[in-house]
Amino acid sequence: MEEPRIGVFLSDCNGEISSILNFKELLAYVEEIPGVVYVKQNNEFCEEPGLKIVRDAIKEQNLNRIVVSGDEPVTCMVRISRVLREAGLNPYLAEVITLREHCAKPHKNEPDKATQKARAMLLAAIEKAKLLEPLETLKYPIKKSALVIGGGIAGIQVAMNLSDLGFPVHVVEKEPYLGGIAAKAVKFFPTDDCSLCVGASSCDLNGVTKTSRKCLYRSGFSEISNVNILTNAKVVGLKGGPGDYQVTVEKAVYPVFPHGYPEIRIVDDQFRKFATEYTLKTYVPTQSEPTTVESICLDAGAIIVATGFREFDASIIEEYRYGVHPDVVTQLELARMLDAFGPTAGSLIRPSDRSIPKKIVMVLCVGSRDTRYNAYCSSICCMVALKHSLIIKEKYPDTDVRICYIDIRSWGRGHEDYYLRAREAGVKFIKGRPTEILEDSETGRLIVDTEDELLCKFTQIPADLVVLSTAFVPSEGTKELAEMLGLELDKDGFFKEYNSKVRPTETKLRGIFICGGATFPKDSPTTALHAASAAMKAARFLNAGEFVKDQKTAIVDSELCGDCEFCPVTCPYGAITLAEWKESHVVAEIDDRKCEGCGICVGTCPLNAIDLRHAKEDQIMAQIKALTQNDESKEPIVLAYCCAECGGTAMDSAGMAAIEYPANVRTVKVPCTGILKIHHLLEAFKLGADAVMVVGCKLDGCHYEEGSMRAKRKVELAKKLLQSYGIEPERLEMFHNVYVEGNEFAEEAKTMTKRAMTLGRLQRDII
Repeated sequence: MEEPRIGVFLSDCNGEISSILNFKELLAYVEEIPGVVYVKQNNEFCEEPGLKIVRDAIKEQNLNRIVVSGDEPVTCMVRISRVLREAGLNPYLAEVITLREHCAKPHKNEPDKATQKARAMLLAAIEKAKLLEPLETLKYPIKKSALVIGGGIAGIQVAMNLSDLGFPVHVVEKEPYLGGIAAKAVKFFPTDDCSLCVGASSCDLNGVTKTSRKCLYRSGFSEISNVNILTNAKVVGLKGGPGDYQVTVEKAVYPVFPHGYPEIRIVDDQFRKFATEYTLKTYVPTQSEPTTVESICLDAGAIIVATGFREFDASIIEEYRYGVHPDVVTQLELARMLDAFGPTAGSLIRPSDRSIPKKIVMVLCVGSRDTRYNAYCSSICCMVALKHSLIIKEKYPDTDVRICYIDIRSWGRGHEDYYLRAREAGVKFIKGRPTEILEDSETGRLIVDTEDELLCKFTQIPADLVVLSTAFVPSEGTKELAEMLGLELDKDGFFKEYNSKVRPTETKLRGIFICGGATFPKDSPTTALHAASAAMKAARFLNAGEFVKDQKTAIVDSELCGDCEFCPVTCPYGAITLAEWKESHVVAEIDDRKCEGCGICVGTCPLNAIDLRHAKEDQIMAQIKALTQNDESKEPIVLAYCCAECGGTAMDSAGMAAIEYPANVRTVKVPCTGILKIHHLLEAFKLGADAVMVVGCKLDGCHYEEGSMRAKRKVELAKKLLQSYGIEPERLEMFHNVYVEGNEFAEEAKTMTKRAMTLGRLQRDII
């Protein structure tokens, strides 16, 4: 590595900082640090006048490393990087700190201590800068095609939107037909129109008008030239990475009737018990017309998962007798009965004797809001029950319809009106969850045993037909597909969004998107919004033409790699694979396309064989040494390891709001606390820290999935090791903050300082 020629640029923010910190002392101190050849003070260095000073100094002073003390570090880093490029210097050879938010403002009433801390911060930044290495900007081409997994209304809408934007789209649907669960739902609430409506395509298709919506068969979807539809198909393999996926699809093929898409009719066993003379003609492949399987390889730059959801298997709840008594059905089975194209041609029947039921009881929250099965609310079950109640009351006004409920959750636009309509139509509501569904031994009728919470009594309701509003659960095969794609599932088994609040249709993997019921049960309007969002996100990714990212990725030393196979399991992004190296020795390999630079693999590797290009071991240790220098002060030093995401921004916000905390708290920022190793915690004590705090994201909100949790476990282990050395374990603690908790960070800093002062300075010779 070339000899460092470091330029240090100190902003005094128009006197805001220099009125607190002793800048004369700081300038003199920095000038004496080996490797520093140029020091400049100015009002600011993040606006053009200051940026010009930096640009000119790089050229005139032949600087090869830059340290800048700005105000807002992220904005300043972006601008300084641009200046380095313009000056012919690698943009990654700069270190930016903020003396205003991290030093002057929170310690304004302790100017001497604040100045001492500023010296330590500048030394740490300079020592790190000496070790910075040039990095590349990585670029990967993106194939301009997309693969949509799932052909329900979400998948159809995504495919249609992407095709309208000019992208070739493959749609893979495991069922023999498109439409998903919507194809079986008759009508949708609260509009009471067809369930299988999609937005009209903007493609020029003769005979297809551009109205607000279309039935699937009138949409011309199958005739869009750049949409390739594969039904009876499923994804069985995936290779490649963002922008360049190779997807293996298996498609079941058997003869179909001519003149349609697809016109084949099959027997749906779930609804066979409703079959009457009106049942549509069915078609089942025979031995003379065997089903074959074709394997197809498809290329795609982006993948959109739109696999939807399905009904919970109510037979698991034995007390409700589903699957035992024919007159206990689910809402989806009822929907098929009410459908003019369904197995009963729209006739409401009692399956046991084909009579018209006079008394119907609907049971809500079957398998949902129940910790035995699914603790969550499926969000649309109440409305499905209300919809079917209204359809029944309109066609059979004398039918007694009762709904047993825990709560009626009519939360959407127009939904409360729907509920009121049902009450006005004569639907009766009983607040209480039924305990059991019995059968009258004499009449054969069902009896719903339930509590009426409003009347404070138990009651038994006779019924000709019992309809279960079951939970909606992830589609079959969701777990296997998630493992294949490298995606996580949430605790309820649905696909996990990158961030449910601000990035609900993205995943942690670049180039893979999700929408609709794949993430949670949704009504039609919400599904349409999700589909449009996923299509736009995918289009933006595909339109870029190339996938660009910083080379802030992990690197493996093959000589040290010990074949332990820990890192592939711990990587949240599936960026690490194992490959044979020499003499049958297996080593880890990192895919730069997938690596997000969190460093969790670094913190996991037992042999220190992995490093992070922008946060190398020597860079972290150099900062620790610089920040724990005592300068003969009697004050204890508290070293804080803060993640660069939520944990670190809590410290930033404390400074922005000028919330005071002790000046002896000094910070090392790391990409994620998951990068920390046990020895980082112990070495901090050995080098001069009297207390150590680790500040990361919330455990359930870590930007890198499990980094914060892994750091917590290491802290707990390190505390046990400290105790074995005779050191008080309370000198070490982990905290979890978000940006708006600057006040909490300040309190945590005070707590750790107080502990260090109470326990006294640490005796280094015992470590």
